Amino acid sequence: MLDMLVRNVNLSDGRKGVDIAIKEGKIVEISTGIKGHAIEEVDGRGYLATPPFVDSHFHMDSALSLGEPRLNQSGTLLEGIEIWSELKPQLTVDAIKKRALEMCRWAIARGTLAIRSHVDISDDRLLAVEACWKSAGK
Repeated sequence: MLDMLVRNVNLSDGRKGVDIAIKEGKIVEISTGIKGHAIEEVDGRGYLATPPFVDSHFHMDSALSLGEPRLNQSGTLLEGIEIWSELKPQLTVDAIKKRALEMCRWAIARGTLAIRSHVDISDDRLLAVEACWKSAGK
């Protein structure tokens, strides 16, 4: 018996109405009309099934900080750096960790299952490093 059978999905290579069989956390078959039973069966309703997304360049320490302490009116990197330097004295490990974890939940809900994060190391306190380290359960 399969653990999960996802029926009637479309694939990015153009195949339509495909079933995906999963056993022990691994895809064991992808084809149309898979015979068999599963502990859980899902109707894909013709939606697109893809591998998970990867965000290879993310700044977890500044996630969800838009408007703190002010908006970047020019939209330039230089003003963004200036705003970040204004925000840094107000940062706490808990605030960074809370925003980072919330951003992770948002990313996962939208199909991102791998994130490579960059953090600010120009702060002598290394708060961002500590917060992201703690967010990772270290």
